[in-house]
Amino acid sequence: MVGGAPAERVVAQCRKLGFEGPIWPVHPSRPDLAGVPCLASLDDLPDVPDAVFLGVNRHATVQAVRQLATMGAGGAVCYGSGFAESGEAALQQDLLEAAGELPLFGPNCYGFVNTFDRVALWPDEHGMVRHDRAAAIVSQSGNVAVNLTFQQRGLRLGHMVTVGNQASVGTEDVIDALLDDERVTAIGLFLEAVKDPQRFATVAARAVLQRVPLVALQTGRSAAGAAIATSHTGSMAGRAAAYDALFERTGVPQVHTPSELLETLKLVDRGGRMRGRRVVSLSCSGGEASLVADRSEATRLHFEPFAPEHVARIERTLTELVTVSNPFDYHTFMWGDRAAMSAAFTAVMDGPQDVTMLVLDAPPSPDNDPSSWYVAAEALADAADATGGRAVLVATMAECLNERFRDHVAGRGLVPLLGLGEALVALDAAAHVGAQVSPPHAPVTSPGATRLIDEASAKSRLRGLGVAVPDGGIALRDDVLATAEAIGYPVTLKALGLAHKSEAGAVKVGIEDAELVSAALWNMPATELGYLVESTVTDVVAEVLVAVRRDPPVGWLVTLGFGGVHTELWNDVVHLLAPVSEEQVIDALGRLRSARLLHGYRGRPAADVAALARLVVALTEGVVGTDVVEVELNPVLVGRRGATAVDALWIEEVS
Repeated sequence: MVGGAPAERVVAQCRKLGFEGPIWPVHPSRPDLAGVPCLASLDDLPDVPDAVFLGVNRHATVQAVRQLATMGAGGAVCYGSGFAESGEAALQQDLLEAAGELPLFGPNCYGFVNTFDRVALWPDEHGMVRHDRAAAIVSQSGNVAVNLTFQQRGLRLGHMVTVGNQASVGTEDVIDALLDDERVTAIGLFLEAVKDPQRFATVAARAVLQRVPLVALQTGRSAAGAAIATSHTGSMAGRAAAYDALFERTGVPQVHTPSELLETLKLVDRGGRMRGRRVVSLSCSGGEASLVADRSEATRLHFEPFAPEHVARIERTLTELVTVSNPFDYHTFMWGDRAAMSAAFTAVMDGPQDVTMLVLDAPPSPDNDPSSWYVAAEALADAADATGGRAVLVATMAECLNERFRDHVAGRGLVPLLGLGEALVALDAAAHVGAQVSPPHAPVTSPGATRLIDEASAKSRLRGLGVAVPDGGIALRDDVLATAEAIGYPVTLKALGLAHKSEAGAVKVGIEDAELVSAALWNMPATELGYLVESTVTDVVAEVLVAVRRDPPVGWLVTLGFGGVHTELWNDVVHLLAPVSEEQVIDALGRLRSARLLHGYRGRPAADVAALARLVVALTEGVVGTDVVEVELNPVLVGRRGATAVDALWIEEVS
């Protein structure tokens, strides 16, 4: 431990946790740190250290790292700030060059706590205790990490690792190392960005194979503006879209608050991923049942009705005054009667659901008598034992299950989840953990200078990729009528050289004759680039947006959504990372709010979704890895047979 006050706190935390190995404080003038005698300099170390905490200023950090690398130290935590996060990228590069092969946490890093091995290179308080098996958390924020260690939710937490600026060791490196530790049951992530998305996907796949759930809480998700301002896609994607696609592809569920992160980790730490999203809810109040139903609408959980024979089995354990439904209000006729409640709960759990939740808020005060609430919890545990089903206890308010109650039900094999909203998010996330392992996504580089390709040239390139576009050609103003006659009516007329033609009055669709062509031409803006005259697509069931764009550092982002002039208004889009398969495209289309428009909405014919999927795959395979920066097709007109791109925006990198 090198330095003054921060290093002294690290010494104290290691001793408090019970670390039994040698501790070597280093300070040029102090006699000791936290009662452990100091060495004057790194030159005085009696041996090569396995791990070093550097609690010194940024310039002294660089010097110390260079010396530690020379002596072959195991690794270092660089607590000091004032590097790249403060605009000093050159100094951070100096630090990396000084380190060579020496792995570093940070700089601008709080360090880590490893309760399994009683190590705390951690210059502050923490609330962690030792467990034989437990979850781990990796955080890019030191202060958030401190806060998370103070959790009072009953989460077993064995590792807390902060990575700071990730100059050397990144989040994905820590995940990989934690997966080597068989004591780690689940890994939570608090992050702003992934340092190496390709490596992240690799370690996420490893986590799936090892059945160690990963759960992510990403911050800084507000839209930062599009890199390519001319496209609809850029304005809708924002910073978060590519990360959403990365987490979806790698089977890493996302949560949005620290409490959701903790509850999800607690759920998967105690029982692993859920096999599906079928949930049965038990409560003794119609109000609670309604709350469950209402709050679950924001999730992908399924509260399926009981089958008739299942209803009959449940009814045999109840009075005739109770109606069986899901969520299930079992009333209070049996309250306090463990045998009766166990029988009813066992009948409920003897079904196909993936988890059964009992909503139960118990009186937490020492002045109250919670005994009858204990009976209800015991009855649920009895039912879980009898059926082998998975059961959780859910408090609508976190403060209504105190530590004693939580410990008791955990001893019976139940997971106590605190907060109804958090519990439903946790159940949903646990069902998404490791749902699939996809092939690695395509790497991406940031583009340099770019140029916009005119629509006619873009469509020519699309045709070469196997993407259907309308028949047509370019004509100067005096040749437009002849070109329209040659193509055959109805035709579509567009003035070239404008990115958003509808807003500029530069497009007219479905022109039926020469007189209307002349009128449309008269009302259009003049252009020296000429006009695109095309046959009008008449077989139209739905308009869809299809786009592929570079989204560094994550990957090539494939966007599908509600298409046409109102695309941005509805913002109904889903995102994937390339490469994509036809099956993945069809599944993603099904997640759109407008998905019903593709499947015969209100008596309309169904769209040729298979043709649309083939178009998306052909476009993606044709542009990924090339000099293309973005291609947006809006709209793609999907008919009863076929899908045709009638508008195209193509941006490429200038070599």
